[in-house]
Amino acid sequence: MKKVSIIMVNYNGIKCVGKNDLVSAVKSFLETDYPLFEFIFVDNNSDDGSVDLVKTIFQKYPQVQSKIIKNSKNIGFAGGCNKGIIESGGDYICLVNNDDMAMNRNWLRELVKIIESSENIGAVFAKKMKWNNPLDVDARGMTINPAGIPCKSNIEDKITPRLIWQTPVLFRKNLIEKIGGKFFDDDYIILHDDTDSSLRIWLAGYKILYVPNSTVLHKRSATMKSLPVEFVCFHGRKNIIQTIIKNYQFKNLVKWLPITLSIYLIAIPYYLLINRPDQARATTKALGWIVKNLRTILKKRKYVQEQIRKVSDDIIFSLMAPFNLFEVLRGEKVWPK
Repeated sequence: MKKVSIIMVNYNGIKCVGKNDLVSAVKSFLETDYPLFEFIFVDNNSDDGSVDLVKTIFQKYPQVQSKIIKNSKNIGFAGGCNKGIIESGGDYICLVNNDDMAMNRNWLRELVKIIESSENIGAVFAKKMKWNNPLDVDARGMTINPAGIPCKSNIEDKITPRLIWQTPVLFRKNLIEKIGGKFFDDDYIILHDDTDSSLRIWLAGYKILYVPNSTVLHKRSATMKSLPVEFVCFHGRKNIIQTIIKNYQFKNLVKWLPITLSIYLIAIPYYLLINRPDQARATTKALGWIVKNLRTILKKRKYVQEQIRKVSDDIIFSLMAPFNLFEVLRGEKVWPK
């Protein structure tokens, strides 16, 4: 029996998710029927009493091996997960969000069963249902178009390869060595960290599978909604750009990066026109960040292309949504009203 380390990263969960819902989320994962697991709660310097609340929850589950890691500053979801992974003792890692709640006790068994069916499976992830409407599907994984912009897509409700995982996601701890030594790039802070790690998993020659029999409720973007729009947009846009630079083969990089950059450059005067200076500043800062950090990004690219890549881009592009300029122009995340 392989041990699983369940890792939950939290930032002001009481404020963002709600006290009762945070309690429900944590309890749901502590009550899994998988026989060998630990639960690691990584707190990013919350000031709302989240840590004390979780301590009281842990006291009610003495049979579960659990620990709290309290960071001295907010290092983001990516950094928090990396910290938890370092201090984990499991053969498998399972990342969950503080706005996820398991719908049944066997959610983890279903994930383990599928990942153990083949060494070629790099990661498996669960189906998300809407927190306030458990009959309505929230997500079955994600995809992007070749310009790196997230896209909606519908798939059948069966075990299916997906380009980008979502939480809860389960993977072998030794996979981390094969995708660069860290599951997440610490520079991502928030947004698209999953896209970057997913592409590296595929490029290393492994599959990512959606497992519909493992199901959670999801309170979408509970923490994100509490953050300033400018902060969220800045990280989202600079992360999309650096993901393309790091992971695409040269022929695809020179084809698609100019399109992505053009979209954002054209968007800046649009934001000013509709009186959204926060969006304009965020996009300008994102482009500036890329220029300032280009040498570091190119070093990361060199590592991905020379040390991680085992397959061509063909496999990841086959799992992407087609680029549709009309759909891009309709997208409110890039073109808010």
